[in-house]
Amino acid sequence: MPEPKITQPPPPRELIRRARPGGMLPDVAEPEDDPAVTVVSAPAGFGKTTLVSSWADDSRRTAGPNAVVWVNVDEADNDVALFFAGVLAAFNRSQGGTSAGRVPEPRRTGQDSLTLLAELVERRRERVWLVLDDFQTLREPAAVQVVDTLLRRMPRNQRLVLCGRVDPPIGLQRLRIAGRLRELGADDLAFSRAETAEAIALHGIHLSEEHLDRLISLTEGWPAAIRLAAQALRGSRDPGSVLDSFVETDHAVAEYLTGEVLSPLPEDQQDFLRRTSVPDRITPGLARALTGREDAAAVLGALARTRSLISRSEVDSDRYRQHAFLRAYLQADLRRRMPTVLAELHRIAARWFAEHGEPVTAVAHAASAHDTELATNLVTKHGLALILAGELATLRRLAATLPARARADAEVGLILTLTDLAAADRATAEMRLSGLAESARRSPSERVRDLDLIVRTHWARPPGRVAPALEELGERVERITDPDLLMLALINRGTAMFWLGEAQAAGRDLGWALRIATAHEFDHATLHCLTHLAAVASLDSDYPRMRRMVDEALQFAERRSLSDSPAASFAYTIAATVAYQYLESDRAAELAGRAIDVLGSAGDRTAELCAVSIDAAIDFEWGQDPHSALVRLRRQWGSVNRQDAVAPTLVAHLAPIEQRMALRLGRPDWAAEAERRASAWVGDHGEAQLLRARMHAHYGRVTAARALLEKITKNRVPCLLVSSRIEAHVLAAMLAERAHDGRSANLEIRAAIELAEPRRALRPFYDAGQEIRQLLVPQLGRLGRLDPFVEEVLEAIPPAPAGVTAELTPREVQLLRELPSLATIEEIAGSLYVSVNTVKTHLRNVYRKLGVTSRRDAVIAARERGLL
Repeated sequence: MPEPKITQPPPPRELIRRARPGGMLPDVAEPEDDPAVTVVSAPAGFGKTTLVSSWADDSRRTAGPNAVVWVNVDEADNDVALFFAGVLAAFNRSQGGTSAGRVPEPRRTGQDSLTLLAELVERRRERVWLVLDDFQTLREPAAVQVVDTLLRRMPRNQRLVLCGRVDPPIGLQRLRIAGRLRELGADDLAFSRAETAEAIALHGIHLSEEHLDRLISLTEGWPAAIRLAAQALRGSRDPGSVLDSFVETDHAVAEYLTGEVLSPLPEDQQDFLRRTSVPDRITPGLARALTGREDAAAVLGALARTRSLISRSEVDSDRYRQHAFLRAYLQADLRRRMPTVLAELHRIAARWFAEHGEPVTAVAHAASAHDTELATNLVTKHGLALILAGELATLRRLAATLPARARADAEVGLILTLTDLAAADRATAEMRLSGLAESARRSPSERVRDLDLIVRTHWARPPGRVAPALEELGERVERITDPDLLMLALINRGTAMFWLGEAQAAGRDLGWALRIATAHEFDHATLHCLTHLAAVASLDSDYPRMRRMVDEALQFAERRSLSDSPAASFAYTIAATVAYQYLESDRAAELAGRAIDVLGSAGDRTAELCAVSIDAAIDFEWGQDPHSALVRLRRQWGSVNRQDAVAPTLVAHLAPIEQRMALRLGRPDWAAEAERRASAWVGDHGEAQLLRARMHAHYGRVTAARALLEKITKNRVPCLLVSSRIEAHVLAAMLAERAHDGRSANLEIRAAIELAEPRRALRPFYDAGQEIRQLLVPQLGRLGRLDPFVEEVLEAIPPAPAGVTAELTPREVQLLRELPSLATIEEIAGSLYVSVNTVKTHLRNVYRKLGVTSRRDAVIAARERGLL
């Protein structure tokens, strides 16, 4: 018997030592780990022989040199006599130089050989494992029958390991039911992330996390594919482009897959695999449409049973998938050799998916087919549903394949414009819209005219413009019967009304849209409605309701795998805002960070403004560098064009925060800039009066400040936010106290508490700091049902200043900047042209506001907080 026939192959030069996959290979040292048969089945290049050979070496070291008997099966073994001869020779060789117990190699095959082999094995006291490698080469029924007989007549201490590219065609069901069968497939043998990184590192290649992710996605851990990729990557300075193209361009890939994987298959099966590589998942019906074969279901099942080239997408499912690496090669082969066939296959797939209620996949295939008529029909029929489902990238990719005449169609053009707007690409949307305006408004189709109104409403939505389209859409919305069109109309009108500060109208439309979105399972639309209903609650500063709604939105996003998508950014921002209002520092910082992380490069300027602004406010409050937080916030708002219209609601929320930050850092010039910018955007609303009043108060102009605040507290001007009225009452109480008007101070503080208590609005009092605390303490015990809320506020405001909690006046800031010098109090007074007593008074105020007791500590505290 030739030595290679019964010799275990040596390990490869570059060996990655692996643990037993999933604990499935037998542990010879553990009596309880005792499968009668172990099957290792996977395509070429999955390291089957290497893994089993490594296990055999370890087993011999543990259980003795005769524990594993190895036979390399080949084509000759389809001759039963030669097969028996090889197995017996391998057993005899395992006896070493002794002749005891050796079995004479038979001249003919029969039951005697099996009996002699069984007797030999049974005389051993220890277990022995027979490995049959490359088992798939046994195809003759007689040879397969011999192995089946061997399996059924195995001695009690014999075990069998079958290693090959396909599952063995012998009866294993009895062992499977009895729990005596172990099976390893391609999924078990695939390299893990760490093993993939180690494998390419052996070639001197180190990839970034992003490129490693792409390699894993392409190869799915197929060791041979990883090795081919490593060879292609060697010496490259652009790993991304190599990973994008090497499957199509590298000759080594073609040689390996055709020679090792595809060539053993009949030509009809190769053609079947090639045609079914077009979709990412296959059903029997789709396979029949792509291949024209009535037996497509049987072919899929047969290929899936090999557990190598095609696998079921899910257990007990009729959906299958090809291995990603093989599929990428087959598609590249079609593209290179049969481009017209590839286009036709995409066309067939597009129609099949459209007919079976999967418009997203249908549109993707239509784009690849470059079929204008089919793509246009899909856009008009399914475009709105795709927008509501959040499939914007798919629609935009399809749009890029359409010729100008198709994009010029009013209905198609409006759907594509709406897609661009939903993707926050206002520049592209504006170009599309400019060429559609007249044809859309003059269209005889009521659907097109409704679409035009929805697009114009969406256009006005982010900046909060009062658009005539809003009124016109409101008059027509009741007549819209198409659920997709109605939902888009309600979402756009409701969102626009929110940014205009119209809480009741916004809540009505978004609630109606939410019911439709939920019924039709439009996840992105549902998330949008839940998030914006939480935002609507912010207009009333109803923080408990905001938290309930946004928590529901985030839980929904988690269930539907949307929590890492840009669509969730605004929800995280609102959740962070509630935590900021509730003074929950850790939660607020975490949520604000998530809002920015998931925003990505989506390009939604409104969402970006909101996320960055609240993140800066949180960092200012609880971070290490308040000055840099304010600079970051100013830079963000500085990027907004002054001529742009910005939603008044957005400004009402964020401008007071920026102004307060600037005043607390002693930058009244920046605070004044925030006030001027905001006033231009909020117009005559009370928020503009509040910002001006705060500037007057900072400069000591108490009478002017109180006059402006009275317009708000007496409801002479409307406010976009209830929190603005609370802040006005708080500031009015403080100014009344400074003016020694105790009665007015008490009235104002009680009015603030009455508004704040049902909303649990803590921050207006917290931001006012010690001065408002001194007004609240005497009120405690005299407010009845409001007392628990006052207790919560007092608990939130520390008895002594902690952090930057008080605004410094311009004179105090000027004095503070003199303290690092070695000048005496008298010298500082002279340089400032004031008396020594005035300097001492200002200095005491600075110490009190910074929470320090010495000049040195004041300088240290000021530097820590960005004041110097």
